[in-house]
Amino acid sequence: MSTVSQLALLFIGAALVNNILLTRFIGLCPFFGVSGNMDTSIGMSLAVVFVMMMASSATWAVWEFVLQPLGVGEFLYIPAFILIIASLVQFVEMYLRKASPVLYRAMGIYLPLITTNCAVLATATEAAKPGFFKMNIALGASLSLGEALIYTLGVSVGFGFALVTFAALRERLDLAPVPRLFKGSPIAFIAAGMLSLAYVGMSGWFGL
Repeated sequence: MSTVSQLALLFIGAALVNNILLTRFIGLCPFFGVSGNMDTSIGMSLAVVFVMMMASSATWAVWEFVLQPLGVGEFLYIPAFILIIASLVQFVEMYLRKASPVLYRAMGIYLPLITTNCAVLATATEAAKPGFFKMNIALGASLSLGEALIYTLGVSVGFGFALVTFAALRERLDLAPVPRLFKGSPIAFIAAGMLSLAYVGMSGWFGL
């Protein structure tokens, strides 16, 4: 298999077949919290793409050139990665507060919560030291920086696509003749379950 094919499968596997929201069920807090509005969902998706890409680049370098050579990686990688992610989220928060106060207020508590979003930490960890999420792709024991970034881009695009899709679905559901007992959160959970089944149905695509 050529390198391009491997990278394409890595991207598709991370974005769709192993979607971190709807097949791994990681990072569900913003999925339900900000999906009630399309503009907020798009803003959150872009923020997560930026934070994930920057976090994976930084954590990959810290793991490869600092933690692993010093032999302290297994003990310190979680606090080190959380510190990097928290710094990046603070940067995004300051930028949005200045550049887009409306979007900043719309995101509310969910923007700083990206710091504790387990999807960001899980992706950064998998990019630096793969093995937790099993994907049927013949890669080495560790990812190169390019592979780590392709993987992270796939995860973050998959996160954003699922979030925006769900937001569009919820906006349609608000106008649909849903029984009163199912209005709001109940129908949202049912729709999320059906969306998750659709993603799980992709299992096995391209041998992934």
